[in-house]
Amino acid sequence: MTHVHLSRLLVTAALLIPMACDRGDEPKVGLPPVRGADGSDAPKVPGPPPRPEQGPAVSQAGASVAGRYVATALPKHSADLSPRMSGTITAVMAEEGERVKKGQQLFRLDARASRLGIAQAEAALQGATIQRDNAQRELERQQRLAQSGTISAAVLERAEASFTTASNGIEQAEVMLSMAKRNSGDSTVASPIDGVVTKKLKHVGETVTMMPPTVVMIVQDQSVIELRARIPESALKTIREGQTITAHFSALELARSATVVRIQPTVDATTRTIEIVADVANADNLLRPGMYVEVELAPPAAEAVVADAAAPAPASKAPVASAKRKQPASAEDKL
Repeated sequence: MTHVHLSRLLVTAALLIPMACDRGDEPKVGLPPVRGADGSDAPKVPGPPPRPEQGPAVSQAGASVAGRYVATALPKHSADLSPRMSGTITAVMAEEGERVKKGQQLFRLDARASRLGIAQAEAALQGATIQRDNAQRELERQQRLAQSGTISAAVLERAEASFTTASNGIEQAEVMLSMAKRNSGDSTVASPIDGVVTKKLKHVGETVTMMPPTVVMIVQDQSVIELRARIPESALKTIREGQTITAHFSALELARSATVVRIQPTVDATTRTIEIVADVANADNLLRPGMYVEVELAPPAAEAVVADAAAPAPASKAPVASAKRKQPASAEDKL
């Protein structure tokens, strides 16, 4: 046991001796040091340059205000046309994409029921007129009898009441006749604005209702395109109603000037933005509602002038002659 223990101690000591020698006193074997082309040590690689300090918050806000903002393109006026009575469509006088004028008839409903209503109202008016005439003759006869003293006052009062009731019946019949004629006119629907038919939702033979209203056609006035965009609230110090901005239509690669017609009175407390409304002329009919558009705000010229006036004057440059170095005299000059 003693010899075995001693052998283990010797083996352990033999392993520890090389580890103790390698403690950094001797140079380690590795890759040779990197040197330059002339044999000198390679220059150190410079670290990343220091980050420039951020500018003032005011300049950052001004840069964001002067950028582009996505806007929504809408028609200036739009009308959803519904019937003013329930019935079946018998004629459609306009198609999608067709330009229409104000007052032009667009579709018509079956007016047979309305014509029957007019005939019924006219018959009721005739009956009320006959009753009024009979009541009037009876009242005149009772008045003559009352003057001779052959009837009592109560009989005369009943005759007067009958005449009044018959007269009211005529007025009611006239109102019913007017309503029947109006219902007959409601069977035809005309365009309320000048524009273009953008959608036709119903066709001949379909039944439509007045309540709830059934939309049959949509007419839009696209001569002017309305742009709605949300901009930062910081732009309120520069944007004004009547100001000219630029609208960029990327699909057409087209830029047009727009006029700010309205600035909404409230700011969204969540996004800190405010909505502006601008109009773009569309006389050539190239623009369409729903197109992707970006608006660019141009700073007012007055503020630019004030900023230029307030800027410090540039430092004067030294004369060119004094800045040039003196050239040595040539041999001809020395001679």
